[in-house]
Amino acid sequence: MASLIARVTSTSARAPLVRLLTSALGLDLWEVQPDFLVLQADEFQAGRMEAMGYGVEQLQLTESYLSAFATAEAAAGYHTVATLEQDLRRLAEQHPEIAELHQIGRSVEGRPLWALRIGERRGSDRKVAFLGCHHAREWISVEVPYLLAEHLLDNSSTEPVRSWLQQGEVWVAPMVNPDGHEHSRTVNRLWRKNRRRNPGGSIGVDPNRNYGYMWGVLDISTSSHVPSDETYVGPRAFSEPEVRAVRDLVTREHFGGVLSYHSYSQLILYPWGYTSQPIEDEDDLAEMRGLADGMEGLIRGVHGRTYTAQQASELYPTAGDTTDWTYGEFGIPSFTIELRPASALDGGFILPADQIEPCWEENRPAALEFLRHVLERPERV
Repeated sequence: MASLIARVTSTSARAPLVRLLTSALGLDLWEVQPDFLVLQADEFQAGRMEAMGYGVEQLQLTESYLSAFATAEAAAGYHTVATLEQDLRRLAEQHPEIAELHQIGRSVEGRPLWALRIGERRGSDRKVAFLGCHHAREWISVEVPYLLAEHLLDNSSTEPVRSWLQQGEVWVAPMVNPDGHEHSRTVNRLWRKNRRRNPGGSIGVDPNRNYGYMWGVLDISTSSHVPSDETYVGPRAFSEPEVRAVRDLVTREHFGGVLSYHSYSQLILYPWGYTSQPIEDEDDLAEMRGLADGMEGLIRGVHGRTYTAQQASELYPTAGDTTDWTYGEFGIPSFTIELRPASALDGGFILPADQIEPCWEENRPAALEFLRHVLERPERV
């Protein structure tokens, strides 16, 4: 059955767009805008949405989208599982006094999961974590945290990086989902999940729906209990070894803040995702809104790109995601940044390789501000 990328609009009051977000149709949502959605669907799903009263405009067949964007040239600028490990090892070997490469776990298929610890002090109580590539097809989410690690090490003898690395630690795990990433590189460029074999024959759990805080409280297109769906939450919280590896790292290291990179849509998201209600603690809410707004301004100041700061559930509801868990469990500043591009027409999940550097450049000051905030944050009394 042919797959297509479609723009969906509401054509009547009886078919509001929010209904598609809160239904259990197994949709692969790409973009959520106030007056339309962009999603990937098969012909049956498209026909069903039309029967429900929605306007479904085909933007491209998925096959033609892949032909246009998933070129050999586009892939050449990105890390593979193997080259990422090589480059992380190189960084650690070039800076042995302040960098250590840690294997924090193994994937479903047995691949090592790597995190680079950067900092002079052992046992510091000031720590911040940057994560990438929960979702396999989001290749740019590997490159930005990797380039952050490279930047910190290249600038470790100059201020303010030197002071940060003297007083605290930065942990960077650029590829949480190596099995899925390899599958997206070699078999299916739009693969999202990990590679667990599910009962019934389907493959994959969405790692960013498998964390324990409010896991499983939703059963909708964006947090599904159907194993074949793109956002399958898994059979239980922390069922996936990749997610357990992040859980164990965060629990052991007591980070003061966590930032997780994804793509695409150019957004800065903070908890909650599982509910439309805001964070109850007014100080925490003010801190995260202030940080998000500050990062939005810093990003815009580089290349003029707008990244919108908002509560995660304003995009769409999700349960069991990384930052709901890190904030809900540990009460620390927690953000998801959705990187370039802004739309599927600009490549969507397949960001051209010549966009890697400008995407990193605009996100660098925001990442450094988040790092500064966490490492220099006054202790709460």
